[in-house]
Amino acid sequence: MERKMHILVVDDESAIRESLLEILEEEGYDVHCAESAAAARLMLSGQIDLVLLDIKLGADNGIDLLREIKAQRPFLPVIMISGHGTVALTAEAFKLGAHEFMEKPLRLMQVRACVRNALEAVRLKSRVLEQERARYPRPVYQSSVMKRLFQQATRLASLREPVIITGPSGSGKELVAHALHYEGVRREGPFFATNAASMPVTLAEDELFGHEKGAFTDAGKQRIGCIETAHGGTLFLDEIADLNPQIQAKLLRVLETGSIVRLGATQPVKVDVRFIAVTHKNLAAMVDDGTFRHDLWYRLCAFVLNVPALSERTEDIAPLAASFLGKICAELGCAKTFAPDALAFLQSLPWPGNVRELRHTVTRAVVFSDCEVIDRQAIAAVVPAEAADPVKRTMTGYDSCNYREAREKFEKDYFQAVLERAGGNITMAAAAIGMAQSNLSRKLKELGLR
Repeated sequence: MERKMHILVVDDESAIRESLLEILEEEGYDVHCAESAAAARLMLSGQIDLVLLDIKLGADNGIDLLREIKAQRPFLPVIMISGHGTVALTAEAFKLGAHEFMEKPLRLMQVRACVRNALEAVRLKSRVLEQERARYPRPVYQSSVMKRLFQQATRLASLREPVIITGPSGSGKELVAHALHYEGVRREGPFFATNAASMPVTLAEDELFGHEKGAFTDAGKQRIGCIETAHGGTLFLDEIADLNPQIQAKLLRVLETGSIVRLGATQPVKVDVRFIAVTHKNLAAMVDDGTFRHDLWYRLCAFVLNVPALSERTEDIAPLAASFLGKICAELGCAKTFAPDALAFLQSLPWPGNVRELRHTVTRAVVFSDCEVIDRQAIAAVVPAEAADPVKRTMTGYDSCNYREAREKFEKDYFQAVLERAGGNITMAAAAIGMAQSNLSRKLKELGLR
């Protein structure tokens, strides 16, 4: 059964409020009334699907309240009402995002049609949002480290501050970004993803900021860039470490001012976007090296979430493998299960490609195995020989080393990984491994690590 839609009527004239209340309740809507901007603000904290807002509210200004509503809930439709409508007021209301404009005296058919159309737009957007959510799989995990990570993501979901997500390739960074978007107030807005590594330097500015018609030779029409497309929602900026330094400076400006300037334009455009920057590189080290702007780093690093490698959360391997098996079998129209020794074997493998590699391995095992029960042998047949052989795995990279060289190599790899997990923060790294910060600093200096 479809729920009742909630409508807020904001008008300082009691006759108008009572008239609209009667009309809309007859249509089956749940109607709330407010005679002032202050009363409306209190009601807007609840469940409201549509606002009918008078442009004059006694001492208050309906346009100002419209601006507040759109800043807090950009996708809430607002129908403006006025007995003193002017072209300038109408233009300003539409510019701020008003859905429709009705002039007094209000006509019954007009009110019904405007409200019906606005709420139908809400329903359509809700269906699109549900379909968009369904495209992204729910995260599968069992480890305590991933539970903490997603708890942190939920706490940060409704904030506007940017977030940096670090972690090795294939570890599931985009799933964390989805949680930050869909668990917060921006879930009704767009989630737009783009990859900085795939942007040619000459086109990166156009990709992010867009252009006006005639901005350059081939600009036959206006183009909206990624940042503006994500207005009211989230921009997922993958591999931000590869962003061109000139574009880094322009992105910093957006974060500072909350506005963009399209190529060929003179006037800035206000944007309400939450930035989620993702990288598998150590941005803090890149700042030290001068290859990433320190001021952009400090703008972005309000919160840093690190997704650990799959080898650091082996408890997640079995549930992930089972989830992949179910989905792949459903796609292929078959029914297969894992033998206990297969799951134990999967948990013993190193997974340098992380979750992505695990999925590929399970897919190959399902496709190439003729048995309904996938055992250890079936898994071993579809993974590289050195991954399946524990001796070869242990000796990888150490074959030609003597003991001293092997120990130094291990320490260097280990402390580099610790630093990356801590986002380059030595205090956090020392706390994570139970080592005094001074001792860790000394060890990093000995190993030539920064």
